[in-house]
Amino acid sequence: MSDKSLLANLQQVLEYHVANDELTHDDELQFIFDRLTKLNKNVEGLKQKILLNRKEKSNTP
Repeated sequence: MSDKSLLANLQQVLEYHVANDELTHDDELQFIFDRLTKLNKNVEGLKQKILLNRKEKSNTP
């Protein structure tokens, strides 16, 4: 399985379709890219918090 997140894979697929002239890189697509980037950052931040919480709980006697 890929190390990339679902959101990063989705953005890569959209970029592929733009490169093949199947989609136009317009304002709407840029908005989608911006939102995907923001969502991906939020997801990665939450994953780090979860991992930190699990580590702290596992170290608690």
